[in-house]
Amino acid sequence: MTVASNRNVLQHFEKLSKLGNKTLAFVSERGDIVELWFDGKLSKQIKTKIENDILEHLTKNFSGGYGMGGDRFFDGETVFTIKVSQTGTAGAVPTDIQEEGSAYVMTLVLTDDKKFESAADILSDTTTRNGLDRIFGNAYKEKVPEWAHSYFEHQKAFFKKFQPAQWDVFEHGGQDLMSFIKEQCELVTTDTGEKVGNYTTWNPSDIWVVKDKGHVKRIIEQAIQKDGTAKLLELNNVLLKLMKDKKLIGLSLKKVKDNQKAKFSYVNMSTKKKEFAKVEEVKFSDIDFEIDVTTGTKDGMQQGGYVLFGNYRINVIRTPTSNDSFSNLKFESVISGSGGRGGAAPVDLVSKMLTSNGIQFQNRHRDYPTNASEFNNSKINYESIYNNLKSKINFKSDKGYNHFKDTILEMYRSGEAKKKSVAQSKLMQLVFFYECLNSSKGQKAEFWTDLFYLSIKRNVAVIGNRFAPHGKLDVK
Repeated sequence: MTVASNRNVLQHFEKLSKLGNKTLAFVSERGDIVELWFDGKLSKQIKTKIENDILEHLTKNFSGGYGMGGDRFFDGETVFTIKVSQTGTAGAVPTDIQEEGSAYVMTLVLTDDKKFESAADILSDTTTRNGLDRIFGNAYKEKVPEWAHSYFEHQKAFFKKFQPAQWDVFEHGGQDLMSFIKEQCELVTTDTGEKVGNYTTWNPSDIWVVKDKGHVKRIIEQAIQKDGTAKLLELNNVLLKLMKDKKLIGLSLKKVKDNQKAKFSYVNMSTKKKEFAKVEEVKFSDIDFEIDVTTGTKDGMQQGGYVLFGNYRINVIRTPTSNDSFSNLKFESVISGSGGRGGAAPVDLVSKMLTSNGIQFQNRHRDYPTNASEFNNSKINYESIYNNLKSKINFKSDKGYNHFKDTILEMYRSGEAKKKSVAQSKLMQLVFFYECLNSSKGQKAEFWTDLFYLSIKRNVAVIGNRFAPHGKLDVK
């Protein structure tokens, strides 16, 4: 029997489509745990069936230490966790420690002329191992071997592209250069005068590599005015020029498993998405659309609405709120086999993209019914929309519009905030897909792949250079 590890447990459950008779939406890995995701908030009875099914799969297929880590409701989905444990092992290594470790190993290649031919070289080199033990600290230093392969692959992929002599130092989140870049981000606004917002929404770089840091900072400072007139485009352009001149690169890091190799790629160097060549080949006929209208659930109806092509999925669902109040739709991507979600598209940029493509949908929940009376008297002909979409979209568990209407009315009349908000979101889904799929641009693959790119923070023509150019060290 196979000894359980995060990797083989993840791979086992990725092959399954259902657990406890419920569709398994996707499987991801976070630190020391494997996560199993199911659409909607599940009843206690269903959760018990799923948990028993998970444990049966584990006991039949794996030996070693593992156990259930409980479940939680997050972003409209129920998530079960599996902990693959070893006695005395600490939890997941904090992100800042992971990043500092990678920056440290790559800086040693620059400053100490280190040459690593394998992960074992990193662990056997006294200077490198002592430095990593110091970074990881007593709580996590036994995890260093787990990260050695990632660090080896990161430096191998980067220095395959660049010569060590081209750079001076790698810096991570808590150091001077990252703080400086964040400050510049706070000084600029978009073309419409809005603040950029959270640094990570604009730039996913985890560490930075620089040549002549003082000179680079002066170039950026000269380009970005301190009087509030500086634009995001100016900051992105100066970063782009520095990247092309090989003076500065922000790097987004991904963990690389023992059986995987890393690659370096540029992101947002232009609007062309080279690293997603398969997405660029998608035709409109390759795309499937689905609204889940399964009834009889705890919330009255399943929440899911989906755009599916290849290994990619865009979830079109209500934005969860702490008090289950009415809310707008959100658009988030999932990449199968990537170990998790692709990300959520900034809602304001989705609205801009819709407008630029001449699509009338407004993502404003206040424009939609909040009770049964408003639904019955709505000026929007939901029956016509529903029937129009039946030739364009898959209604999962469809029982016809009358059944859909009766269920929506029951949900509004239930007096339960969650059921009422889900009812409204289902109506919003109908209108969103109707407006998109009955427009000329919405009948082209580019519209849907652009929506996917927004969720993973890639620039597309209709929104301009909204995201920062950067490099990425990811799984090959």
